[in-house]
Amino acid sequence: MTRPTSRIILNRFDLGVYRGHSQRTEVLTPLIENHLTPKLIDKSHITALVLLMLVLLQMAIPLPAIANGYSVDVLRVYAHSRIINYKEFKCFDRIVVMESQYNYLARNGSHMGIGQMKSKYYQSKDPFTQIDLTIKYVHKRYVTMCNALTFHLKHGYY
Repeated sequence: MTRPTSRIILNRFDLGVYRGHSQRTEVLTPLIENHLTPKLIDKSHITALVLLMLVLLQMAIPLPAIANGYSVDVLRVYAHSRIINYKEFKCFDRIVVMESQYNYLARNGSHMGIGQMKSKYYQSKDPFTQIDLTIKYVHKRYVTMCNALTFHLKHGYY
């Protein structure tokens, strides 16, 4: 079968939607056969693309950040990528906001960093490594983030 030229396609469309009529399937058949129809994008795909673009834009042009260009939003997205369960992530997020507000240079006496750990090694790490080490610590000591949050709310530390 030969491909219709763009002139023929435009003339065929001229009979349908653009004149206020519904498109007839026999007019669309040559387009479908030649893979010229536009593909429809699901709304969930658009939402995911927009969120991805916002994260990438945030990385390229950071909004006001805590220190040295590390944005709170980027650090939260990173933490959520490590903690897939949303409920557990929200518990972790609440602990970190109470402790350091994602400031990896935060200091409270001898405790330092995002997770307010008592270690010079911990403070010397970048914020992403601090998040990983905090998650590892919580899993080892409390098993879940929500257990750590419950302990934190009762005692003021975790």
